[in-house]
Amino acid sequence: MDYNLSRHAMDVMYSRNIKREWVEEVYKNPSCKHTIAVNEIHYFAMIAENNHRCLKVVLNPISMVVITVYFDRNMRKRGCK
Repeated sequence: MDYNLSRHAMDVMYSRNIKREWVEEVYKNPSCKHTIAVNEIHYFAMIAENNHRCLKVVLNPISMVVITVYFDRNMRKRGCK
């Protein structure tokens, strides 16, 4: 693992039962990736273990810190695979 989790990301993962393995899988093998700014990249992938929901991982590539993670209903509708 070449990134760290922010306190917020850890809290969200705990409260929403998002497994660290899922975050790792989305980061390593995203179905799509959007660069929002020089300090913000969004990674998306479907999680088969969680009813094929689309997990979004937001990373700051400068500090290599995952800012937040959550299941994104809108990206599922827009083609998260």
